[in-house]
Amino acid sequence: VMPGEIVCLLGPSGCGKTTLLRIVAGLESADQGAIALDGRINTTEGGYIQLGSAHDHRLMSKLRAEADAVLVGGGTYRNGPHPLIPSAPDPSKTWWNVIVTRSLSLPLPSDFVLHPQVRPLVLSRRQPIPASIPAKVEVELFDGEGDPTVDWMVSCLVRRGIQTLLIEAGGELLFQFAAADRLDEVYVTLCPLLIGGHNTPSLMGGRGFSLTDMRRLSLLSSQVIGDEIYLHYQVNREVKTGKS
Repeated sequence: VMPGEIVCLLGPSGCGKTTLLRIVAGLESADQGAIALDGRINTTEGGYIQLGSAHDHRLMSKLRAEADAVLVGGGTYRNGPHPLIPSAPDPSKTWWNVIVTRSLSLPLPSDFVLHPQVRPLVLSRRQPIPASIPAKVEVELFDGEGDPTVDWMVSCLVRRGIQTLLIEAGGELLFQFAAADRLDEVYVTLCPLLIGGHNTPSLMGGRGFSLTDMRRLSLLSSQVIGDEIYLHYQVNREVKTGKS
């Protein structure tokens, strides 16, 4: 775009107009699901970065298309509140966008709440529901003490007919689902980068597993494209020992 020029973006709902503008403004990354060689998923600045290539982004879009729901943590959603749907969504399908958060203080822009192919669902601990949350956004509050358990989250999804769930972030949620034996498969894009850092986030957080409890995976497929390695694993739920 040259100085003084005005450019208009035209396209059907869901084609990526808002996402493109957020990327240009530096509010959102075009990449999801990629990790550095040392397991890090972000840098020391903590902002949005693009680790993976355009192929990695297309793979994430394909996984979204195959899922009934996409789940993220509250922190991830707040950094980029936008519809979690494929780049070119099937016009006949809708996706549950599930946000797991401790606080119900959430940015709820109209392009997320009113998107015709998004069904927003918020899962949180027991607390008053703010009047600012629109009626279209479904809210479920955990009836126990403390944070919601994974089994409770899954029950909320099953009641809505959700059969295939894609967990995009963050690391603590991934650990909780793995610890509860609720992960079936893991997709990882390994990028030719080194980040390091004491506090930079990694693929999986939480309290971590012990030697006898860490989860084992079976490699289903691998593919090298350029300098990236695409890995697809199955989680072996029955194997929980690092000594086997």
